Amino acid sequence: MLVVLVLAWWWTVGVSAVKAVGGGGGHGGRAPNILVFLADDLGIGDLGCYGNNTINTPHIDRLASEGVRLTHHLAAATVCTPSRASLLTARYPARYGMVKDAKLPFPVLAFMTSGPGLPQDEVTIAEVLQAANYTTAIVGKWHLGMNCSFLGRHCPGPLNHGFQSFYGIPVSLDQIFKTSGPFWTFPLEEDRFQGLAVAWVVVVCSLLLGHHRRTLGATSVLLLLLFTHFLMFLAWFSFAHIYAKENCRWHISSWLASYSNSLLIRDGRVAERLLELDGLSQRLVEESRRFIAVHAHGDQPFFLLHAFGHVHTPMFSAMHRKGRSRHGRYGDNVEELDEGVGAIMETLSDLGLDNNTIVYFASDHGAHLEAVEPGTMERIGGHNGRFKGGKRQGGSEGGVRVGGIYRWAGRLPAGVTVDAPTSVMDLMPTVLSLAGLPPLPQLLPHAAHKEMDGVDISPLLIQDEKEGEVKKQMEKRIFLHHCGQSIHAMRLHTGEHVYKLYLYKTRWHSGSTQCGWGAKMYCRCIADVHNLTHEPHLYDLTHDPYEDLPPINPQTEEYQGVTKELLGYLEGWRARVQYPPSLLSTTDNVVWRFWLQPY
Repeated sequence: MLVVLVLAWWWTVGVSAVKAVGGGGGHGGRAPNILVFLADDLGIGDLGCYGNNTINTPHIDRLASEGVRLTHHLAAATVCTPSRASLLTARYPARYGMVKDAKLPFPVLAFMTSGPGLPQDEVTIAEVLQAANYTTAIVGKWHLGMNCSFLGRHCPGPLNHGFQSFYGIPVSLDQIFKTSGPFWTFPLEEDRFQGLAVAWVVVVCSLLLGHHRRTLGATSVLLLLLFTHFLMFLAWFSFAHIYAKENCRWHISSWLASYSNSLLIRDGRVAERLLELDGLSQRLVEESRRFIAVHAHGDQPFFLLHAFGHVHTPMFSAMHRKGRSRHGRYGDNVEELDEGVGAIMETLSDLGLDNNTIVYFASDHGAHLEAVEPGTMERIGGHNGRFKGGKRQGGSEGGVRVGGIYRWAGRLPAGVTVDAPTSVMDLMPTVLSLAGLPPLPQLLPHAAHKEMDGVDISPLLIQDEKEGEVKKQMEKRIFLHHCGQSIHAMRLHTGEHVYKLYLYKTRWHSGSTQCGWGAKMYCRCIADVHNLTHEPHLYDLTHDPYEDLPPINPQTEEYQGVTKELLGYLEGWRARVQYPPSLLSTTDNVVWRFWLQPY
């Protein structure tokens, strides 16, 4: 009898422990699956559910109608690498150096062989969910460092950060993937190539003359010719592709940049080199659908991050999507992205997972306003609605304001909007709460010291009878908007108002909120700015959401009170939080490393 009682007690404790770690938020005793859609460079003004009536996005609009739409959702950075890091870690990327350095032109990781990457001691949502018994995967764009071993024999990237499988793009897509130059090039109009040609003629003639005069045997001549041509090839390759003047991208030729980065990686190894872009979106979607089908009804719930290549340049589409949009190739790309969302959501529905999957949709930051197709000047950048500014513009509203949708059929209300400021950094604490999982310190005790900048916004999403408590809980929240390690703007939610204080403001071209036109044109948030630190500009976004009115008068009590509070917070933040050096602070860290390139 005693043995039976002990076994019964052990079973009860064991089941309770599994429920505590596995979560009680799902149906049938299994924690809910978590599916994250992350778009690239998608403007908030490109979606029907945010007011666009000229681009068709029915599947994303349906997500919004069946879930909670966030109208004041914020990215933590306005370029890819830091913004994606913040979404995964729930922390400002400046805390761990994943930001631009003021001295160098590299705002992101340029190559899959670049030295830096997301620091190993940073905790990602994938690591936390893996500790909670989830199967984790990422499909699509990573762009946070691939950590390649010698000769690229293994490039784990996300596999080092809690993801158990990866199929996708190691860095960003780039226009050169469609227009890369030739491998063989020998422009004789350049002095260095002229010198190389003369050196080759002199060496060959000298060897032949030596053989003719019998001072060199045939074998010696052959070996010397082979050695000479090897050295000449290395010199030519350096001139043509590493020290290229024409068609240069990140200090190397467009051909070499394309060869190095135009890859699909599967679990650390190259699956495809020189990407076939047309149809890439469908291949990535099919990979996610297969993953969901395999893990639909197993013992473990799954976490899937589907990070789209769209709508980052270059523009590409499958044949059945081309020419369908009223907005040219850019519109085709947005609608293809929407089609991908619909296909993956259809898989969830077909497998009966609708009611047991938390779905989150967002963009990594605002649209690239200046982008045009090289040679044609066709506009291929997105729209941020009436919000001013866009990608790479520090604290500009159009750069940080993004679409955000949470959907959990049967558990979250449908067709609801939340106007309170929220952040992509809120993802980790929010899904842990919604899924009924323990908080981070319990799941990963070694990470208990990590201070989160994201907060649990599940009370806002659920909108239960405690609405008054929810509003009070979210009051006095302050958001920081960085350009690299510099803080360009701050945002304060008081409950009644949302104030935004600019310390630096983008210097746009006259009559616009951008910095010209071009495939590689951006507003540089370090150089193209007005320094307002002597008298910051303050806006009340509750009454002036698009910053159309003049800033609040500095002589008013409202300005002085809010500014004093925010600048006081900033002073305390700088004293308490010491940013480490930027991981992108040296050219050696960022440039192409041939010895790590997978061949």
